[in-house]
Amino acid sequence: MHRLLAAFALAASAAQVPVPAPQAPTGPRPQGGNYGEAQGTSLDGLNLAPESCEGDHVIVKGRLDLLEPGTYWLLSDGNARALLLGAYGTDSREFDRMVGTWVEVRGICRPIKRKEYVYDKDVDLLKFPDLPPLPAPGGGRPNVSITVFSLFDVAGPGRAGPGAATAIIATVLNDPPAFVGVSVRLVGLFRGRNLFGDLPAESQRNASDWVLKEGENALWVTGKAPKGKGWSLDPSYKGDAVRWLAVEGKVEVVSGVAYLRASKVILTRDPRTGPAESH
Repeated sequence: MHRLLAAFALAASAAQVPVPAPQAPTGPRPQGGNYGEAQGTSLDGLNLAPESCEGDHVIVKGRLDLLEPGTYWLLSDGNARALLLGAYGTDSREFDRMVGTWVEVRGICRPIKRKEYVYDKDVDLLKFPDLPPLPAPGGGRPNVSITVFSLFDVAGPGRAGPGAATAIIATVLNDPPAFVGVSVRLVGLFRGRNLFGDLPAESQRNASDWVLKEGENALWVTGKAPKGKGWSLDPSYKGDAVRWLAVEGKVEVVSGVAYLRASKVILTRDPRTGPAESH
């Protein structure tokens, strides 16, 4: 493989041919399964030896900031930095909602280096056909990247102490096994006892389970009723399905279906309009 790539590079040095924007490959796309188990590391370590991390499945924390709107984001911890880009199928809105927060990301590390092409094919696509190609160096970009499979909010320097990490429902559903046993805080729209058919009816485990939805993504909440001090929602009444809830608990996966076993349910507002909450 290395000899083949070396020959490709020699052929490319004679004439580099620009390629059109890459299209996502068809068929199922692995979410880390082809790269082995994810290993925790630090941004400092990735910055010290970006070439040696190529293809590593990593878990790393840092502050998330916007680098290039809708395309690239920046993960930083002190002077250490990494460019973030989403794997095929990820939603850029997930990144944008967490800009300015301390996050944990899981994905594939690759160095950012001079672009090479083989005939009309980006060498990135030859090495990693299941991942989007990387940008060229320059423009203030870091020298290392992480193609992100999942990310969620975590407690960072100067922030509140340990507790449930704020996640996005889509992120949890993208890789449920990665969240099993993890304490998370999900914010979504109350959908009652699956009153709108957001989930397959047969996936409900208990008669008291109810649905939490954010965007196009939904999951079952189990173990705690949608009520608190001075308020209560009726899982059988569609009129209550206009209320937003923040639910804390731990993720469970049964027969491939994700459930949130709730420990706390908080009445809140649409996160686009304000943060007020009522326990």
